[in-house]
Amino acid sequence: MKRLGLLLMCVATLAMTSCGSLAGSGSSNSAAQLSGQSCGMAVQQLYSSYKATGKVDLTNATNLSNALIVATACTNLRANKDDKNYRKAFTNGLIVSSAGLITAANATAFVDQMLNTAGLTNVNSQNIAQTAATAAAIVTLFNALR
Repeated sequence: MKRLGLLLMCVATLAMTSCGSLAGSGSSNSAAQLSGQSCGMAVQQLYSSYKATGKVDLTNATNLSNALIVATACTNLRANKDDKNYRKAFTNGLIVSSAGLITAANATAFVDQMLNTAGLTNVNSQNIAQTAATAAAIVTLFNALR
C-alpha cells in the first residue's frame, strides 16, 4: 500500500510539473484546455469518492493525487485569470472531461469558485496531505455544483 501511495505521489508530482510548465507557455488555448481536462477528471473522481464516503479522504492515495491535480489547475487558472481565452478554454476542458458533473450551466460558478477558494493556494506534493484546508476547499468547490 505504501508503494502504491509513493507511486501515485510520483505521478502527481510529474503531473504538477508538466502542468506548471504548460502554464508558463503563455495563455495557449491547448494548455488551458489540457489543464481544464485534467482538473475536470480529477474533480469528477473526487466528487464520486466524496458522495460515497461523505468526506474528502486525503489518506487515500487516489484522492491525494486528484486533489493535487485540482490544486495545480487552480494555480494555473489564477495565473491566467485575466486572460479570457485561457479561461474559456479551461472551462471547456472542465465540461468535456467531468463526465457530466460540470456542465455549461454550472461551469462559470465552478470556475469562479476555483478562483475564490483560498484553501487551494500554496498546495504542493509535500504539504497536501497535511493541509486540512485542502479538503475543506475541495468541498467548497463541490458546493458550486449544486
